[in-house]
Amino acid sequence: MTIRLATEADLPLLATIEQNAAALFSPDDLPPEHRGDTLPLEHLQHARANDLLWVALAPCGAVAGFLAAEGAGDELHICEMSVTPEQGGKGLGRALLATAIDHGRDAGYAALTLTTFGHVPWNRPFYERLGFRALAPEECGERLQRILAAESRSGLRNRVAMRRDLP
Repeated sequence: MTIRLATEADLPLLATIEQNAAALFSPDDLPPEHRGDTLPLEHLQHARANDLLWVALAPCGAVAGFLAAEGAGDELHICEMSVTPEQGGKGLGRALLATAIDHGRDAGYAALTLTTFGHVPWNRPFYERLGFRALAPEECGERLQRILAAESRSGLRNRVAMRRDLP
């Protein structure tokens, strides 16, 4: 399995990967009106320009997943991680996260943060196995509180912020 920094040529592929991964969620979690939502191209371009956008390649060499992050003070925030359903369960997500963790540590970040569904078996437990912990509302700083509030306003439910400290 190969994880590498995204190239400009990869960017048009990422929305389809994100939409296909979103299809796994029930309408109760991801309302139908949000099924087509993806990270804006400008966001992906910014992450790529800052070496914070990685892609995972399937054994055939096709881009099958990605992780986009952004620096937020002393934390590296994972904005999106998606893997095609056909490649799910094969370690691509774990490898993408390991790459982000290594980058965060090497770049001097104190922690990685993200938001995810708290009750979906392949979300919160997956991140917990990789050293993330769910934050109580009072542990969320202003940035994470804003993200969770925006997600709630958009109709997403059962969201939780998580953090992995980097030694």
